[in-house]
Amino acid sequence: MQLMRLPAVFTAWSNIIAAHLIATAGHVEWRYLIWTVIASSAIYLAGMVLNDCFDLSEDRRDRPGRPLPSGAVPVRFAWLLGAGLLAAGLTAAALAGTRVLFWAVPLIGLVVLYDGGAKHGRFGEVTMAGCRYLNWIMGLSVMPVDGAAWLIPLPIFLYTLSLTTLSAIEVDSTDRQRVAWSIAGMVAAGLSMIGLTLLGVLADPLGLVAAGALFVIVIMRLLKVRQDTTPETVQAAMKTLIIGIIPLDAALLATDGRYLAAVLLLLLLIPSKILSRRIYIT
Repeated sequence: MQLMRLPAVFTAWSNIIAAHLIATAGHVEWRYLIWTVIASSAIYLAGMVLNDCFDLSEDRRDRPGRPLPSGAVPVRFAWLLGAGLLAAGLTAAALAGTRVLFWAVPLIGLVVLYDGGAKHGRFGEVTMAGCRYLNWIMGLSVMPVDGAAWLIPLPIFLYTLSLTTLSAIEVDSTDRQRVAWSIAGMVAAGLSMIGLTLLGVLADPLGLVAAGALFVIVIMRLLKVRQDTTPETVQAAMKTLIIGIIPLDAALLATDGRYLAAVLLLLLLIPSKILSRRIYIT
């Protein structure tokens, strides 16, 4: 469970559920939804496992207590687990339908690209944000994705871009400029929701109240990191930001006018928070 960062998988669920409900106008297509959630979960968990497989030498130096460098999980088993989860994700996507499979393939490609080395490059943050964006598109693909639908996951893309920017200083906390960029990214994510509402892509401006509350909490947390960039403070902020994807998905549902669904989606915070007390999420 530690190797797979299990508490974070509920953010993948919330992406798919929110996207599905928006795409279907609240009329659940259960076969699509269940198989897409399974596909998304398997791909997400595979990404977590393979991340540690590729980072083994680095973790032996900087994070010796993690499952692979500590020997708690055999390295060969971890590689097999990661590959098996990718295969399971691809199979579940195929069972969901050709549209879901169509987006699962590039999602898997981006996950492997990020884990395999892109995260250390110039476009690492964009690659991770692209993974989360494609996960949302996979949820939307229960219906043909066209027109303004491409813009709906933009806040999720910018939010993920921001939190991934911050994640680079989890161990080496000397680069305060990254905190500033992360704050700017969160502001951009909030502004994108306002823009989508003004454009009519998201129909209910009252949902922006919920989004505003979330972004105030997140930005205040980042301002605290700006004052104290110790690894412990950064990691605590990362935990808040990752779990914050669930209320952001709920806010997107609310701006689509689906208040009850938004409230019910927030229930995913319960298992995520309970598990994150015992299992690290970053």
